[in-house]
Amino acid sequence: MKTLLKIREKLVLNLVKYTTPYYVRWFKKRQESWNQSIESLQKFPQGSLGKSLGNFLEKNNFQLMPKLEDHDVLHVLLGYKTTITGEIKMQFFLLGNRKRSVYALFTAIIGTALIPEKFNAFIKEFSKGRRYAPISKWNFEYLLAEPLDLLQRQVYRQRLEDRPFIF
Repeated sequence: MKTLLKIREKLVLNLVKYTTPYYVRWFKKRQESWNQSIESLQKFPQGSLGKSLGNFLEKNNFQLMPKLEDHDVLHVLLGYKTTITGEIKMQFFLLGNRKRSVYALFTAIIGTALIPEKFNAFIKEFSKGRRYAPISKWNFEYLLAEPLDLLQRQVYRQRLEDRPFIF
C-alpha cells in the first residue's frame, strides 16, 4: 500500500513539475522576479522573513524560482513541509484563505484525485485557511526585513501585546 502511495505522490510531483513552466508563462508573465539569492536573503536581520527564507532554501538545497518566490515564502511563513502531502495541504490552506490561483486549484484537484485517503487532512487545512487572516494580497518581497514571528502572529491573528518587547 505504501508503495502505491509513493507512486501516486511521484505522479503528483511530476505533474506539478512539468506544468509549472506553463503556469509561469501564462499566468505570471507580468510579474517581476525578485532578483534575490540565498546569500542576499541571509544578509537580512536574524529572525526576519528574508533570513528565514534564505536558511530554508539553503537547508533544503533549493533555489528561488523566478516569479514563484512567494511559494517558498509561504512554506516558511505557514510551516508546511516540502513533501507532496505538505504541498497539497498548503494549497488547500491557501484556497481556504481566499487565494484564487490556477496553481492552487490544480494542485488541490490533482492531489485529491490521486491521494484520496488524505482528503480529510486536506479539508482540515482548507478550514484552517478560512479561520486565519487573508494573506493572498501580501507583497512578501517588501516584508523580507520584517520579523517572521510578527508576520506569523498577523496570519494567525495573535495579539501583538503578547509579544515580548525587545530593544
